[in-house]
Amino acid sequence: MNRCILLFGMPRSGTTWVGKLFDSHSDTLYRHEPDSVRRLSLPLFPEKKNASEYHQELEQFVTSLPQMRHPKVVGKQPLFPKSYQSATALVAYRVSVAIAKAAGSLQRNFPCFYRPNAAGSGQVHLVWKSIESPGRLGVCIEALSNARAIHLMRHPCGYVASVLRGEASKRFDGLEPIADDPWLLQLLLATPTGKAHSLSADDIERFTPEERLAWCWVLTQEKILGDVESCERVLTVRYEDVCADPLGMTRRMYEFTGLDWQSQTETFIGASTRATNTDYYSVFKDSQASAERWRSELAPDAIERILRILHASSLHRFYNDDPRAPTAISGGAV
Repeated sequence: MNRCILLFGMPRSGTTWVGKLFDSHSDTLYRHEPDSVRRLSLPLFPEKKNASEYHQELEQFVTSLPQMRHPKVVGKQPLFPKSYQSATALVAYRVSVAIAKAAGSLQRNFPCFYRPNAAGSGQVHLVWKSIESPGRLGVCIEALSNARAIHLMRHPCGYVASVLRGEASKRFDGLEPIADDPWLLQLLLATPTGKAHSLSADDIERFTPEERLAWCWVLTQEKILGDVESCERVLTVRYEDVCADPLGMTRRMYEFTGLDWQSQTETFIGASTRATNTDYYSVFKDSQASAERWRSELAPDAIERILRILHASSLHRFYNDDPRAPTAISGGAV
């Protein structure tokens, strides 16, 4: 199997749709958030200088991905035809995923009895999509010398609005809303990046939910971009740019990761961007409307507070209050 492609981004940043753009290529083996199922021991925000400590664990984890059978990891819809899989095998794959998901209501984590693993296919690229490990990207790209990475970034207002919408509709598993649980923000503030902002526990307590989420966005993105600065194997891509030009940006991401262009991907882009599905987790929706939805969802004062936090960081150069500002940046730096 050829190099591993890391597709990392914060939750609600479009990683599932972009993940399926990569899965639509016939020479990829896609694994959906495997590190949310099989947990890694390394911290969520490890220091890049310690990458060698995690090299063996990360190599073993990536090696194990083709063999995983959890329906969340191998069963994210839609399932595409592959160069290494016959039409009969694709039917078996689809049936096994349906059975595993149905059985999951009776037995937790019921495995898929069949899933492709691309064994013996030398031209296949393994795709690891993650919302668990964006803060680990610097360590992962340092430890996995044959990997290339897409770091997907969404406008902080879009991220905040989507998280709040999900919490309001009880889409998340946690008992306490993310915006009300300070543990992640406290974890980020303990990093060297977080300490530079000199925020206190009292500050966190005074923040509104929108402000807590905005600071989580800023500190996570600063950590990622600081770790991958000048790294030629990482491409930072804005979700808004993919929504505005899905064909052009997918071609750019494919070229960066060593994939050729395929009509199957073009067909999926057309189908996924013209749909009117409003389901929270669907990859079939109006991409432009999705990117701009926060403008009508968030109150003007909430938007102002989020943008004020954005401008407390050099990250504002990515947006300048306009989601259509600069395009993708390779090895972006804070």
